[in-house]
Parts: sequence; structure tokens; C-alpha cells
Amino acid sequence: MGAQQRELLQHYLDLLYQANSRLNLTRVAPADAWERHIEESLDLLPLRDWSPGERVLDLGSGGGLPGIPLAIAVAGLEVILLERNHAKAGFLVECVAQLGLGSVSVEASDAADYARRQDAPLPAVLISRAAVAPGRLLRLGGPLLAPGGEGLVHVADSLGLDAGLRAAAAAVGLRDMTLVRSGRSTLLYFRRP
Repeated sequence: MGAQQRELLQHYLDLLYQANSRLNLTRVAPADAWERHIEESLDLLPLRDWSPGERVLDLGSGGGLPGIPLAIAVAGLEVILLERNHAKAGFLVECVAQLGLGSVSVEASDAADYARRQDAPLPAVLISRAAVAPGRLLRLGGPLLAPGGEGLVHVADSLGLDAGLRAAAAAVGLRDMTLVRSGRSTLLYFRRP
């Protein structure tokens, strides 16, 4: 990672913590922010080949994690930050503008409403970090993926691939569900055929 990217990532953290007191964007102490927010977000990088121009949807983006760090790390990714809370979405719009992230857009919408839109672009990759419980995330996120699309979702280390989770994936046509470790993170991987 270059010095310019590191500066941009630090600027992002500064914006996140400046807005945190009014928007409740994170509970992570500022001293732990680089590891917990930046490094954990970037644990996504070695799991696939990320291509400039590829569309990525950050479901339940909240304060912009993991979408904003990923967009900074991989120039040219077309990242959509989907956040239903309008105040948080407003922060994301301001943050993206201040960081100069021209390939990042913000959708102030619920996932179900977004999925019903005829003009909603389907992503090649769905990412998320602690937005909702994994089973619900599969049901919400599966229909949002383009055919052949992949999901990489941060989950608790203790998550198991039980029958309920497998049923949630099957109900929306997801395949190849597995748990993978990368860096500090456990991620749930799935694919839409």
C-alpha cells in the first residue's frame, strides 16, 4: 500500500470519528481503529482478484466499512454503499466527496427496496460487515448479486454452517457457501450461479 493510500485511509478514519458522536457509526476505540476498521476491511483483498471497474455492493454500509477502505485500496472499483439509515447515508455522501472517491456511490435504501428497483445495478461482489445476522443477510443479499457473483461477508469466528444457514442460502439460489480465514477475519463466502 502506498503512502497516498495510507493518508487517505487515515483521513477516512478521522472523518468517521468526527461524525461518530452524533451518528453512532462505531463502538471501536480510536486507538484500535486502524486494526479493527482498516486492516479487517482489507482482509478481503487476498480472497479474490479485484478488477478496476468491477461493481461491488457494501450491504448495510453504516460508516462505510468495508466498502470505503476497499475502494481506496483498489483504485477504480465501482463501490455502492447501501445504507438504509438516511443520516448515516448522508455522512457517507459527505465522506465520499471529501475523500474524492469518484467511483463510489451511496444508496440511501433498504436492501429489499433496492432489490425491487428495475434500474438497480447488480454487483459482481457483495460485501458486508456485521450489518445483520448471516441468515438474513443471505436472504437479503442473494437476490442483489449478478449471475456468477460472489459474496464475502465478515462474520463471527464462532459461526458454523448449520442447516438454517444452508437453507437460507438455498432459498435464494446461492451455492458454494464456505467459511474462509483471511488475516484477522472470518468471512462467509458464497456464489450465485
